[in-house]
Amino acid sequence: MLSMPWFLDIIYALGLFLYSPILLVISLFTGKYRRDLGGRMGRISPETLAVLVQQPAGNRRLLIHCVSVGELRSVTTLVEQLLNLVPDLTVIVSNTTDTGAQQAKTLYASRSDSRVLAVRYPLDFSSFVNRFFDTLKPDMIVLVELETWPNFLFAAARRRIPVWIVNGRMTEKSYRRYRLIRPLMAAMLGQIESIGLQTETIVRRFVALGAKSENVVIIPSLKYDAADFVDHLSGSEAMYTALGLTEEHQLFVGGSIGPGEEERLLSAYQELQEQWPTLRLALAPRKPEVVRRVIKAIKNRNLVPVLRTQCPDDPNGKPRSALESNEIVVLDTMGELRKLYSIAYAVFSGRSLINKGGSDMIEVAALAKPCCFGPYTYNFSEPVELLLSKNAATCIFKQQQLVGRIQAWLAAPDRAAAMGRRAREVLKTQRGATQRYARRVAERLQQISRD
Repeated sequence: MLSMPWFLDIIYALGLFLYSPILLVISLFTGKYRRDLGGRMGRISPETLAVLVQQPAGNRRLLIHCVSVGELRSVTTLVEQLLNLVPDLTVIVSNTTDTGAQQAKTLYASRSDSRVLAVRYPLDFSSFVNRFFDTLKPDMIVLVELETWPNFLFAAARRRIPVWIVNGRMTEKSYRRYRLIRPLMAAMLGQIESIGLQTETIVRRFVALGAKSENVVIIPSLKYDAADFVDHLSGSEAMYTALGLTEEHQLFVGGSIGPGEEERLLSAYQELQEQWPTLRLALAPRKPEVVRRVIKAIKNRNLVPVLRTQCPDDPNGKPRSALESNEIVVLDTMGELRKLYSIAYAVFSGRSLINKGGSDMIEVAALAKPCCFGPYTYNFSEPVELLLSKNAATCIFKQQQLVGRIQAWLAAPDRAAAMGRRAREVLKTQRGATQRYARRVAERLQQISRD
């Protein structure tokens, strides 16, 4: 194990060297990889360090790693429950992506007790990881879903820091890739003290890769608990007014869409517009760098993009002029997708007509909105299987099926609403994972004492 970090550092450095021209181009055109270079190198901001220094010496520190926004949202309730169960606990939330890091800071910046801190997850070079651990000194680590990096795990093992996986999942596609490096996967999984997985199928994949079956427990997805099972979200009415929507409008939302899906949604919208003049369309790109592509696609069809940043909420509640049929809403802000879902008539869950694994349809179902998605939903196989088995969502494969599904919902509002309500009730039966994880993690934390 002692020689492993050096070997991995060489492999990482070689890969970074070979991939650097591509990284440079992506960085220049999208801005990715340029932000928070210090954080990527394991450095902690002075503001975070100042908070840690002021805390009592005996406080426990729990590091929860969330790759991006989806994982971050899934653990918000878990964080709050842990803070209640362990009074002397500080939670440090780390993220890999820019969007995740920004959302974490926004989510926890308003806390007055400084018990939750947001940091950047370091690149897996041994020096960066060691600097990260030496500064934060976590007592326990929780990895959300599956984010295992060898130097990180080996560094935790050397420091005897217990590492758990919660909400673990692994798609068939990922499993096939991991089998190619099974010895390394077995070494990493062997460092993990407890592994919480979502289904029996996922358990079999983990065990086949070297996880110890006695360390595995099956617990449903945290995302069922994190979802808002409500009819309206705070701020949704202000958004409704700001976008120029009226009672006669029926808003179809393409949520978390990936590259190319905007064309299919725009085509379906234009095909349906003549028969359904009250239909309106909103597109929410999954990543900020896709926004420009979406705007270009809208203009190429002689339609007008209406950006959310250009239609902020009016403090006096003054309505925007009514949204015209040739105007397409583009959600170019962060943290507002659920509000957009809450004012939707129906929703398409994106990154599913292209081979990207799908997007979270749980929050759509929780809001009781009829939902459809494409065939590429392997990142959400559990909720997809559950919803489809109860006729609480629809899978579409072709362009005309998308048109037909939207048309069916418009023609039969009662049936559309019933599908949405059915989806909500199906997901309600799956709640409870957060409480189970919170109790288990809290018990483990209570066993740890700081020197």
